[in-house]
Amino acid sequence: MNDAAKAFEPDRAIENAVRDDLAAAFDPQQPHIPDELRKCGAVVDNAIEYMVGKDLPPEMVASALLAGSLGILARTSDAATMVRMLQTAIFSIQNGELTPPDDARTP
Repeated sequence: MNDAAKAFEPDRAIENAVRDDLAAAFDPQQPHIPDELRKCGAVVDNAIEYMVGKDLPPEMVASALLAGSLGILARTSDAATMVRMLQTAIFSIQNGELTPPDDARTP
């Protein structure tokens, strides 16, 4: 395995420890967002703002972000984890949790 591939190889022990910690600390009434996730979210928000500010089509921005997300997951997660994450996203869409505000809907 070359150095670049090693950089994306997940440390299973750390990954499992993080999952266990998050599962133990999860309270649906008080969701906790880890600091690392907040930082990643802020960077993604800034990237989105930048791309939209450059008049790039929102569908292209979303497609690029999704492709990038799937790419990093493919390098760092197993297929079952990726499928669970995608199923969660699909479930959220089907339940109406990820819908645009009424004034942003297209006719």
